[in-house]
Amino acid sequence: KAVVSTQSTGAAMESVAALLCEDKAFNLKLATIKLRAINVIKDLKEQAAAMYKLQQEWIGDRFKQEMESIKIMCEMLRDVIESEKPLIQQIQLVDEQFSVNMGYKMFEPPATPLPDPPIEMPSPTIFSIAQIQELHRNLNSVAPSGFISLEVLVEMFEAPAFIPEIWFNVTTQQLEEVFSQHLSETKFINWNSVLLSCLLPMPLPSQKQLIATMAQYQQLDKEGNGRLDLSSYAQGDLWFIGDQSQDTFDRLAQLKTTIFALFCDSQYTIDYTDLLLLFSSDPDLTMGVLKALAVVTGQEVEWPQYVESPSGAESGAGAEASMPTKSIPVTLEQLERVISFNKMETESLKNTKEQLAGIFKEVMDQDTGVVDISSILVHPKGREILLRSSSYQLVDYATLILDAAAQDGKFAERISQPLV
Repeated sequence: KAVVSTQSTGAAMESVAALLCEDKAFNLKLATIKLRAINVIKDLKEQAAAMYKLQQEWIGDRFKQEMESIKIMCEMLRDVIESEKPLIQQIQLVDEQFSVNMGYKMFEPPATPLPDPPIEMPSPTIFSIAQIQELHRNLNSVAPSGFISLEVLVEMFEAPAFIPEIWFNVTTQQLEEVFSQHLSETKFINWNSVLLSCLLPMPLPSQKQLIATMAQYQQLDKEGNGRLDLSSYAQGDLWFIGDQSQDTFDRLAQLKTTIFALFCDSQYTIDYTDLLLLFSSDPDLTMGVLKALAVVTGQEVEWPQYVESPSGAESGAGAEASMPTKSIPVTLEQLERVISFNKMETESLKNTKEQLAGIFKEVMDQDTGVVDISSILVHPKGREILLRSSSYQLVDYATLILDAAAQDGKFAERISQPLV
């Protein structure tokens, strides 16, 4: 029993010693783990502190960049406000980035204004387009029938605002002498002839140009009534062309529309035959009559070579003297239109038509019912009837007034004085 007891006591002591050894090893492991944990936590704290510091630096830099962008934007807006100009381009502030989007506009920028169209400078001797339009309105208001008495016409030109300066010092007698050039059988004047004279200077058409213009107007006249509206008239070409690309006022480029406005009727249509008869007028009355005959016949008319022209012209078409005059048929209706143009229906005109009808019947070809235009021009009475009218006599006002100035020393002195 004593041996057994001793052995039991020894085993117990060994167990206690083993437990103490394990406890010590366990505590050592715990201390190691704790130390490791402390080092890890310390390392994490250091990393967190470094990260926090870096984050603070980033936030500071970002704040500085944002404030710098806001400052730039404010300066730009201040300049725009002070200049009182619209801010056309889109401005953007995204995070710290400030930008101006040049490709995007906040509203449509104002178009660059076109330069003012050139204006016609007033001339002391030439009617401007505006003056002619004002004269037309006055004439149409005073004499809507188209015929105006010589006395009333003279009164209208006694220094109103719409005439060139050269007219300001013209006397009543001189005005009567100028406008009496338009008189024929009565004391009334078709004021279309006055407007035509006021349009000068402008190119005068030849017979060939008048015939070509008549042919194109006939093609544009779809209804065949002898009239054109503005759109159809604009499609045709006159015998002159302006240059609208010039920086200075181009009078010829404006004349085409002005001519329609001056000579159209109340329905804004124009009788193109009457228009071309009007522009047949020529400083040489004989040439004017030949142009009018070319308009109604559609062929160039020559003055008979074996008949002396009142103006000394050998041929209305400019043919050589050796060429024979060609045969051009003409009807009585065409001749009556020529001699009746721009005239009032009076008893005198009626008698003239009867005389022309008698001559026409005398020389008429019985087979065709027409006559050769040369037969009328050769006939003394027929020639006298055609050349009697002043409808185709183009009166150059400026030349007449300047001639009067040259003959009248006092008048020349008056027009040379500055006008206030």
